[in-house]
Amino acid sequence: MALSHRPRRSRSRSPAQSLVSNFSKPSTQSQPKRRIRKSWTSNMAKSPSIMSFSKGQRISVHVGELLHAPPSPRYHPYSQSPGSNSTLGLAPVMGGLQTPYDSRSLLVRPELSRSRSTSNSSSVGPFSIDCGAIHAQPADINPRSTRSPTSPLDHFEKWFPDSPTEAPQPLFHEKARKHISKALPPAPFHVFDPSKKRQLVVLVTFVAILSPLSMSIYFPTIRAISNDFDVSITLVLLTISIYIIIQGIAPFFWLPLCDAFGRRPMFIITLIIFLGADVGLLLSNSFVTLTMLRGLQSFGTAALTATCQAVIGDISTPQERKKYIGFFGATLTFTFVSPTIGGLLTYFAGWRAIFWFLGAFGLIALVLIILFLPETLRSIAGNGSYRLGYIHQPLINMITSSHDAILEPDSDDCFKISLTFLTLRSFVEPLFCLKQKNVLISTIFGAVTFAIFTTTIATTTTMFKEHYQYLSSLYIGLAFLPAGAGSVFTFFSIGYLMDHDLKVTEIHYRHMHGLDASDILNFKSLEDFPIERARLRNLWWITLIFISTVGGYGFSFQKKSHSIAAPLIIQFIIGASATAILLLNSVLIGDLSRQRVSVGPAMNLVRFLLTGLAIGTVQPSLDKIGSGFTFLAMALIMLSATPTMLLLWFFGKPWVARRNSSWPKPRLIKFSGWQIGNGLTDKIKDIRWPEVFKR
Repeated sequence: MALSHRPRRSRSRSPAQSLVSNFSKPSTQSQPKRRIRKSWTSNMAKSPSIMSFSKGQRISVHVGELLHAPPSPRYHPYSQSPGSNSTLGLAPVMGGLQTPYDSRSLLVRPELSRSRSTSNSSSVGPFSIDCGAIHAQPADINPRSTRSPTSPLDHFEKWFPDSPTEAPQPLFHEKARKHISKALPPAPFHVFDPSKKRQLVVLVTFVAILSPLSMSIYFPTIRAISNDFDVSITLVLLTISIYIIIQGIAPFFWLPLCDAFGRRPMFIITLIIFLGADVGLLLSNSFVTLTMLRGLQSFGTAALTATCQAVIGDISTPQERKKYIGFFGATLTFTFVSPTIGGLLTYFAGWRAIFWFLGAFGLIALVLIILFLPETLRSIAGNGSYRLGYIHQPLINMITSSHDAILEPDSDDCFKISLTFLTLRSFVEPLFCLKQKNVLISTIFGAVTFAIFTTTIATTTTMFKEHYQYLSSLYIGLAFLPAGAGSVFTFFSIGYLMDHDLKVTEIHYRHMHGLDASDILNFKSLEDFPIERARLRNLWWITLIFISTVGGYGFSFQKKSHSIAAPLIIQFIIGASATAILLLNSVLIGDLSRQRVSVGPAMNLVRFLLTGLAIGTVQPSLDKIGSGFTFLAMALIMLSATPTMLLLWFFGKPWVARRNSSWPKPRLIKFSGWQIGNGLTDKIKDIRWPEVFKR
């Protein structure tokens, strides 16, 4: 409150008095304005606690000073020395004058009633300030509850609120809206805590093991099934081909349904189909029934791996996803022991024991899914805070309700949102990525590698049984371990090689463009970053190792010493080099693809189709030309596919630049005005020619 000294004028009012009189214009005040001015000056003259003024002078209060915020609570100006009378403390203000502390808050206190000055009060005009009441008043008492409804200061709340953070309401706009912005914390990506996320990752990883387990556990039983049903080895290998081909086709049917209706229903349906097929395999008495039910079993397990990856993507952030996917992939690599399990079961209990084992494994997985897995599809469950329906809710939550799901979404809206993604295009959309030449070439190269590697593993039983007749099903099952151990070794070591290659390529890129080491580069957003060369930098020598070992694998069985160590060592090298090629190829395809959907189904389709063709034709080749020349032919096929990587090395980046270019593509035009004799005009007039020939 600014205080100024002015000579007294007749009938002159200060701005504060004018403001008070304007607010009290309705004739409800008991004290006239003239008396207010008199009491103001008289009480100011009588007040010894502020300062003494000469007679004929008065204190003018500036309205703008009423808007000053109070000083820090650490400096309380109403300090009163012990033993002294009630004295009103003064606070420094602008201009060197002194004013009572926090005039704004004093004007709206209930103690500011129009009363005469007492022994323990300081009066300023018509307002009496009770200093003792100010010090004694508790902080939690609402001062507005005791104000007189007829007080002329009721309107001061609009201009002088109690809290400095509140915005005052306009004086002449009573219906103006109050805008208060509150900074709310952002919603978490998922409400599950890290412990629950880890539990779900372990659960879905356990279920995903069923897909590779059911395929590779079947390999040691080829000879036993052939003898039991009295069929050739070629027909038994045909069951493996059918299983692998369906593994590549079925995800195009299951994954759109999984994205539309949820992860949990698809888990339950596919596991029920798998269990039904498994029971039929236990009771089958004909080879045709065995083949059909084996295909149905593949149809039930085809989408388990992709659905488990989708669950991990639903509940984890990109930073967490890398760790969870690493655990997921590392766990799946240990399924290399499944052929050994199949050999043990076949040796001790017969080939049907593998279906008892798969049935028990699938039943446990189904029970765990029903009990503990909640729906994680974000169009249905959101970030885990939506209360789920019965089909999407785990059975354990029906007994003890979940504390995470607290919101009630509109189930009809969620169902409509899910159905919008279920279109005919969604079933074939993953195939659109194969229109990119670099992705198609990389996919074919990886498919050839996968087909040769899988064929080598699938023929282990027949190869070892033919050349080492003394081996039982138990030892043949153990013969699958070297290739699996090589795959596991490469899986945990190839990451260091890929990181090194990426760093070297990044250094060359910075040197070429003159960038500092502190500049952060994102190769996915840089159109000219040579990601192809970063992934293919060390692929050439790994491919040469793979080709040489595959070419010599068949001849290792024809030595006179009949040593079993040579084929096992070569199998280890084949498994290690093939896994390295496949991992580098998969990462490269993921980097090159710019599609919204995952490129995995299209890549697996090409791989599994080519693998099924290779396994279906390998046994006739072994019977006619022998194992040595058969695997030598596989090595030559791999060698013929290697130049495609050279095309990607030199022309990969120009292809990407041309595809992303905004320049108009050459159009075909129609020539209809040419006149050429001998009847050729009618033949060529409708031919469409490139536009360059028009010039």
